[in-house]
Amino acid sequence: MQFTIKKSVFVEAIAKVQGISSRKTPFVITQQVKITAQKDSISIEATDLEVAFRGSYPADVKDFGVITIPAKKLYEIIKEFPSETIACKVMKNGWVEIADSKVQYQMVGMDPADFPSLPEIEDISHIVVEGKTLLDVIEKVNLSGGLTSEEKRPHLIGLLLEYLKDEGLIRFVSTDGNRLAKVDCPLKETNDNFLGSESKVILHKKILPEIMRIVESGQDVKIGLSDRYFVVGLQRETLICVMVEGDYPDYKLVIPDDMETFFEVEKSMFHSVLRRILIFCTENYRAVRFKLEKDRLTLYIVNPEIGESKEEVMLAFNGEPFEALFNPRFFIEAISPMNSETVRVRIESEKKGCIVEGDEDPSYLSVIMPMRM
Repeated sequence: MQFTIKKSVFVEAIAKVQGISSRKTPFVITQQVKITAQKDSISIEATDLEVAFRGSYPADVKDFGVITIPAKKLYEIIKEFPSETIACKVMKNGWVEIADSKVQYQMVGMDPADFPSLPEIEDISHIVVEGKTLLDVIEKVNLSGGLTSEEKRPHLIGLLLEYLKDEGLIRFVSTDGNRLAKVDCPLKETNDNFLGSESKVILHKKILPEIMRIVESGQDVKIGLSDRYFVVGLQRETLICVMVEGDYPDYKLVIPDDMETFFEVEKSMFHSVLRRILIFCTENYRAVRFKLEKDRLTLYIVNPEIGESKEEVMLAFNGEPFEALFNPRFFIEAISPMNSETVRVRIESEKKGCIVEGDEDPSYLSVIMPMRM
């Protein structure tokens, strides 16, 4: 096998598989990237056995063939490569040479026959979403919450996708057990057969950062299902993810619909206050006391490891005064992607979750649960 390719194209392509290839699996070969040279292009594949990537890129191919080489080292090499064109070829001993006239690297690969086969996706019913819209949605629902690799509960490792066909949108719901995010995503093209007989499915959260790596704002993105796989398709790249089996709890039970007490605050100012109080939060002391009164919100934290901090925010609250403990990071991550200059927090007591929303971003809301007093 032998081909040459533009450095910019190669670097961009290999960068997109770094997240997938860096995840630990029972098989060492999943840390490799599979490259197939054919006609006037190369195809690149990567998988962690749950999320897979396939892309096709223009190249000058002299000899057809297939190689698998370490994805991380390959990226480090081509990122620092001194020439704008990179030549790759398989040597007689089976090693892979990456070179130009001045620099040569020779890498040991693995047998391509051992690389896991990616699912073949053909003739699926898909919907179309604008890339910018999809990226905005993912930023809002990408809740990790520090879940462990042993976590198996569907609603924690998964993301609910609900197809609201009559409204021309898909709804994403995500939770980490301490908060919940719900976002409605308008569609550019609908499809009656998108989910077949189902109205909702559970996607693995692992696919979210991979979508953010490959999708650009100006692109249209095709989303479809094939058997037990969720598929995200672009013009020359495809992401495939195994869907999560199980039942997703009724998220509507977590969103209070009878909460009439609230306060409103300027987003940028509230964000700054939260970031300042967060300075005194540590792994062992994350709780900040939120003291709500008619005309103000006082944030207060005592951390024996550091000291204490207190700040007041003048606002109008139409409920009875009370105090509750919250993790300020959850508020920061909820309002940061919000497309609204004003934040409304519907809150009633220290025992119920609060709803964070914005008038200028009606398709998005977040529910944040209080911590124990």
